[in-house]
Amino acid sequence: MKNRNIHVLEEMPVSRAIIYMALPSVLSMLVNILYNLTDTFFIGKLNDPVQVAAVSISMPLFGFQMAIAGIFGSGGASYLSRLLGRKDFKQARETTTTAIFSVLLASIVVAIGGILFIPTFLRLAGASGEIFPYATRYLTIILLGSPCVMLKFAMVQLVRAEGSARQAMFGLIIGTGVNILLDPLFIFVFNMGVTGAAVATVIGQGLAMLYYVFYYRGKNSLARPSLKYLHLRREIYKQILFIGLPASLGQIMMNVGNTISYNLASAYGDSVVASLGVASRVFSIPIFVFIGTSIGVQALIGFNYGARNFARMKLVIRRAVFISLSLSVFFTLLFALFPRQLIGTFIKDEGIMDIGTMILEAYVFAIPFAAVGMIMANSLQAMGKALPAFIVSLSRQGIIYIPLLFLLNKYFGFEGLIFAMPTADALTTMISSSMVFFILRGIKHKEPAPGIPEPMPVPADMA
Repeated sequence: MKNRNIHVLEEMPVSRAIIYMALPSVLSMLVNILYNLTDTFFIGKLNDPVQVAAVSISMPLFGFQMAIAGIFGSGGASYLSRLLGRKDFKQARETTTTAIFSVLLASIVVAIGGILFIPTFLRLAGASGEIFPYATRYLTIILLGSPCVMLKFAMVQLVRAEGSARQAMFGLIIGTGVNILLDPLFIFVFNMGVTGAAVATVIGQGLAMLYYVFYYRGKNSLARPSLKYLHLRREIYKQILFIGLPASLGQIMMNVGNTISYNLASAYGDSVVASLGVASRVFSIPIFVFIGTSIGVQALIGFNYGARNFARMKLVIRRAVFISLSLSVFFTLLFALFPRQLIGTFIKDEGIMDIGTMILEAYVFAIPFAAVGMIMANSLQAMGKALPAFIVSLSRQGIIYIPLLFLLNKYFGFEGLIFAMPTADALTTMISSSMVFFILRGIKHKEPAPGIPEPMPVPADMA
């Protein structure tokens, strides 16, 4: 009997398969939105702009953890889905094992190096003397929890890549649910402030990680890791790094860009830094939904590319773009009509609400471009197109975004600063869409690829 995950990726009607894969991923991202907003929401209830700014200004370094984990999570997931499309289950298990082992080692390095780097990072981010001690305490706890945070981030991508979108979602729900429950306890009852928010985050991430460990201990995984599959093959690292490095370099550049934006914003005062942080968290709502849609279809694209079923793959991409654009209409209207109310959900400081509203009114222009851009970028990753994926990742957050930050801030002040991101999104989406168009135009609808091994049966313990 064919494994359920293989059936979804290979045979289920495209529209149903997209819904089956994307809906849990979108729900997972909605859970991620709650996680992303939880610390800001509860810290905001303290009505202390300095602590809100401390959490906000810490996010780029927290994002750096995700970027390093994403090298092996995104890269491993892309290669894994293509291997499953070829029915190469042995190398799929080796890939999962290699990715998880590598993330564990990297997390130890990040924990030690990150803690030593905190003072330098905060100076680069423009943290004021008031923000410095709060941000230091928050980041120290987050970095000590690097093994939990980074393993969870990589494992959710690997689990989703083998078609287990619902299981990936359940782990995220556990992590976020625990964080939401513990945040008010540590922040208000134990009076720990931002330190309590960090402790709650690490505990939630740790429990989510344990859920994925138990998932892999079961028999439903197509690519269950095991020490006997830890061979550290050059070909596996090559495939993981070809996709993982470009994707994560984009994430790293995003965090560099965010650090620069906070540094530039700090010239306008701590309240502006806090406003930028709150507005960025609110804007993550549509962004995470678009990411969920694109990640949900990534396994479908990668599997069918590996199986050389190009007609099905192209149909997946077209319908995913349509769905994502439809969602963008709703979010564009929401952010255009109710920006002040959205900011006010998290903090009632009138000054921060005024500035935050201005930021959201600028960011709204990025929504439709982000909707399409996420699909295009993930399509390049799923197909294993390392160079185009690298160019897109580097362009959005580095080559285009960072120069725009300096240029627009210099000539237009704070208004220019906040329009840098929408402008970068628009330009990058044009680039990525052109790349995907030319790639799709150059491939046939069905093409058995030479050199790909004959399909292997699903091992008995996976059937």
